[in-house]
Amino acid sequence: MANGLTVRSSIETLENAQGGLDALRDAYSKLQVITDNRGWIYWAGVHGYPQFMCWHHGRAGMGDQLPYDLFLPWHRAYLLYWEHTMKDQNGAAALPWWDWTSDGSHANGIPNSYSTPQVNGGNNPLASGPMPAIPPDPARQTQRAPNDPSQLPTSNDVQGLMGLGNYVDFSDQLQDIHDSVHGWVSGDMGVVAVSAYDPIFWSHHCMIDRVWYLWQLQNGINNIPADYLDKALAPFAMTVRDVLDINRLGYEYAQASVTVPGQ
Repeated sequence: MANGLTVRSSIETLENAQGGLDALRDAYSKLQVITDNRGWIYWAGVHGYPQFMCWHHGRAGMGDQLPYDLFLPWHRAYLLYWEHTMKDQNGAAALPWWDWTSDGSHANGIPNSYSTPQVNGGNNPLASGPMPAIPPDPARQTQRAPNDPSQLPTSNDVQGLMGLGNYVDFSDQLQDIHDSVHGWVSGDMGVVAVSAYDPIFWSHHCMIDRVWYLWQLQNGINNIPADYLDKALAPFAMTVRDVLDINRLGYEYAQASVTVPGQ
């Protein structure tokens, strides 16, 4: 905590920090065995199967094609609820971001903390997560099939977004980068219906949220179409207006390599 705010760090930083990674693993391992609405299966199921509440590209492909897109604010609310759920299991846990632009990611791909199958004599709760039975398939653990690390987005890709002064343009282009990472991880991460059951989903989306935050620093917290502001972020008890300032939501991002030009 810093000034009463939860500090979200990169997973690479967390791997070198005393206790942070252990707290994350502890929270995830506990969430993964809870079978009611406090657990992994329930909260991952908000995004895709069975609730399908997520926003991507105006919900195209989900029976909708709306003239607005709540992708960034909806996922910010989702991450916030997820982080609170984590903290119910371990108060020291904080959601880390996976910086897929980093030198380490471009050398190794999936961070070691998310790819090592076993830790401390047991299954690594960051390596895969439980999925419910989705007829006709039985319940199982998530799987990945990552591609060549050199194909991950670069810091130049992210910096190119920072000069986009129009929120809609920024959101559209950031979603394209977001989609490419889901496809790069492949396996269950490449399928909207089940991607949130993979533990790396949350750190990927934390990176997306952080990029939006960095864009807000340069382009303004309230730089968003006025007709978005009062739209509800169902099923969360929040509107778009409620999620624009991350400090008011109780968290902040630690410094790392992708920075805002001039900052």
